Amino acid sequence: MKNRESITEGQMSLLFFTFMTGSAIINIPAPLIAFAKNDAWLSLIISCTIGGLLLSCILYLNKEYPGLTFIEYSRKTVGTWITYLLSIPFVSFLVHACAAIVIDVDLFMTSSLMDETPMYIFSFIVVLAAAITAQAGIEAMARMFMILITVMLCFVALIFLLAIADYRPEQLLPIMPQGIKPVLHGAYFTYGFPYGEVVVFVMLLSSVRKTNSKDLNRSMYRALIINGVILITSAVCTIMMFGPMAGERKYSLYQFARMIQAVDIIERIESIIAMALIAGSYMKATITLYALTLAISQLLRLRDYRILIFPTALIIVLLTLLLSEGMTKWEETVASIHPLYVSISYVFPLLVLTLVTWIKSKGKQSSE
Repeated sequence: MKNRESITEGQMSLLFFTFMTGSAIINIPAPLIAFAKNDAWLSLIISCTIGGLLLSCILYLNKEYPGLTFIEYSRKTVGTWITYLLSIPFVSFLVHACAAIVIDVDLFMTSSLMDETPMYIFSFIVVLAAAITAQAGIEAMARMFMILITVMLCFVALIFLLAIADYRPEQLLPIMPQGIKPVLHGAYFTYGFPYGEVVVFVMLLSSVRKTNSKDLNRSMYRALIINGVILITSAVCTIMMFGPMAGERKYSLYQFARMIQAVDIIERIESIIAMALIAGSYMKATITLYALTLAISQLLRLRDYRILIFPTALIIVLLTLLLSEGMTKWEETVASIHPLYVSISYVFPLLVLTLVTWIKSKGKQSSE
């Protein structure tokens, strides 16, 4: 790979946190609460734990094959042909995931802000911005996203704080009134989005500069835990704010902001949350597009991934037009099919490589 860039473990954990939190903090609460009711926070604990287990596999492979990506150590571990078999679903889901992120922005803008504007306008703008940023490289992404995610979280925290007077903690009770099934349903949904998507970072961890693997591990686990705490806080605050109606409030954090009127000069601040959603989705789309073009370039043995960015971005825009079937249909797809697709395309190849690597490692140890 030509001129492979490198970043620190802190910057990588920041990219990881941005990827996991960016669009999830606004898109997750409403559908999750619709599935799990008051127990949404329990569902997040379960799915975050699963995400931690998947992250353990990713970090293990990164330790065994330092400086290599999923495609590279797959060739080394199981051979070229099996690598292609494992990579086809992996790459196909990266394409789908990138389009899905953009569709979320499209649906939000057309349903909440600019309903007369064609969806492809938003798709083109978001994908073009993501492509330009991915073209700049992972170092530029890490530096830029540090500012964006910090500003975004400050705005979200401000929204939660301004709404404290309207919270009703009794809305959190009772716990598990309908048993464990709603909790598991919510966990299934959040496993698919965002926690199953941690596997994307099998393509990115090779960019970390040579460092103590324990430092990288601590940084990545810390980012995952902070992400879990923020998403749980978002779900709990939404329940305390809206009660039984929380699951029916689309883009609940946006609805949150619309209800805030602290003083005469602090009102109509939902535009801030709208910008946060767009910024979060843009950052996640950029990371996904970068991983996608890097994977394709390594499969095709190209010297530079950058030549694929804009052609791939055009395909993503066209795909958003094909997949956009309205809010209701899209929510059903994300809630039911998305987690299964994640399992087949991301989790299965990861587990196969982890198992084969572990067996080979044990074989070497026993032979010595």
